[in-house]
Formats: sequence, C-alpha cells, structure tokens
Amino acid sequence: MAFDGLLKRTCSVLAGTLMALAPWPAASQADTRPVVKACGHHDYPPWNWEHDGQIVGACASIATRAIERLGYRVDLRYLGPWKRCQVLVETGQADVNICAFSNSERLARTVIVEPRMGQNLIAVFYRQGARDPSWFHQWDDLRGLRTGLIIGVSMGPEFDDFLSRHTTVERVANLDSVMKMLSLGRVDIAPFGLEAGRIALDSLGLNERVVPAIRPALVGDLYLFIAKNSPLAARVDEIGAYFLRRDYADELAHELAFYRKAYVTDHPVRQ
Repeated sequence: MAFDGLLKRTCSVLAGTLMALAPWPAASQADTRPVVKACGHHDYPPWNWEHDGQIVGACASIATRAIERLGYRVDLRYLGPWKRCQVLVETGQADVNICAFSNSERLARTVIVEPRMGQNLIAVFYRQGARDPSWFHQWDDLRGLRTGLIIGVSMGPEFDDFLSRHTTVERVANLDSVMKMLSLGRVDIAPFGLEAGRIALDSLGLNERVVPAIRPALVGDLYLFIAKNSPLAARVDEIGAYFLRRDYADELAHELAFYRKAYVTDHPVRQ
C-alpha cells in the first residue's frame, strides 16, 4: 500500500533521527520484554488512526518510544473503535490510552501522565457560504445550532457540557460521516481537531464545501492515560520525563509532518 511504501522510503532517515532522540531496546530483547497493550483513536490523523490492524500516527510513535525506553514492548494492535479503547483502559483490560484530552472521568478511572504530550487546536467546521467567515468569536455563537460529533470523542468537560446544553448534538461513528453530514446541511457545525479535520476534507474532496472557522474553539492538551492496574502506573513520572526533553518539540513537529504526509499518501481523494 502507499502508506507502507512511504514508510519504507523514509525508514533509514527516521531510524537515524529516532535513535538519536531515544534509543530503541536492542532487537535481541524483543522476545523477553514484558508487553503492554496500548490503544488510541482509530480515526484522528495525523495523531492516530487504524492502518492494517495497527494504531499508527504521531501519538502512537511517540508513546511507544516514551514507554519502550523503560524496558517494555508496546503492542498497538487495533483493539476496536475509540469508545472501546477508553473502556478497555478504564477497566484495566489495556494498559495505555496513548493520546486523549483530560476530563473528570479519565482522571477518576485512570492515571494521567504529565506533562502533556502535545496540543491540538479544536476548530469549528461549517458549510462554506452558510455563514460569514468571521462569524465565530466565542462559544455563545454556537447556541441553538445542530452539532455533529463522533461517538466517544471528548473535547474537555467544559466544551462538552456547553455543546450538550446549548446545541442539538448528533453523534455518528466516524469523521467522514460528520463531514458529509455537514456538507449536506444535515448539521450546522462539527467541532473537531483542526489537523484531522483538514486531512479528512482533503481525502473526501470537500475542502471547498466545508471550512474551519478562523478562530479555534479551544486549544486542547493531549495526554497519555495509564490503567490503574498496569505496571506502568507506578512509572508515570518516568514516562512523563520523555516530554520534558529539550528537543521534544522538534520531535513532535517531525512526527506530525511525517504522519500527515503518510495519511494523505494512503488516502487518495474519495467521494
């Protein structure tokens, strides 16, 4: 597939870069290291998505390095859609939710790794021509609108609560469905990650029909969350230290650029 070809073409460059950033465990150790199960959002490029039965993306790559340097092997085989991933980690059937916003439920049921691993701009996508380009300034501008959201997606407790109280929310299974509904006028807005939303619109050929508002709705911090019964729960400070490194910002930018290209290469325009 195109994604695999892109990975092969950049393999040597990535290997040299990533070895300098954080050495991988030696290949001879692969069979003896304890395995931890990790999962993430199945449709949130370039941060995470499902590809050939694996979760891949910037969060998957970075979380793997942050954890495997402690002597573990991270298993990122696809365990199910985003809602199932959260339940598996909260109930201790998986070890790591590799990339998510913080909310009260996650803080109560799992152990957060601090500091954050990244930040994600949440944009308000709307149908081109339906509103003035500068229409959105604050959350109150969304009152009374029909909102399309993905099942299981949280954008932080305050924004989640505002949308549920002051807009009519319709939840669907995936981002493609949300963007198609928006293009057809079945919903008025679709708040979602700016990067992921733009990539989806490009892939669907809808980037001239659906656009993001100029102002973001919020800037969301992304964290790793660990199951309370996982052996990693006692090592969250060690995991978090990975994100405090001086060169981490450059690593994150590199990963996002790489996986943005990988996703677009693997997903030609589809109608």
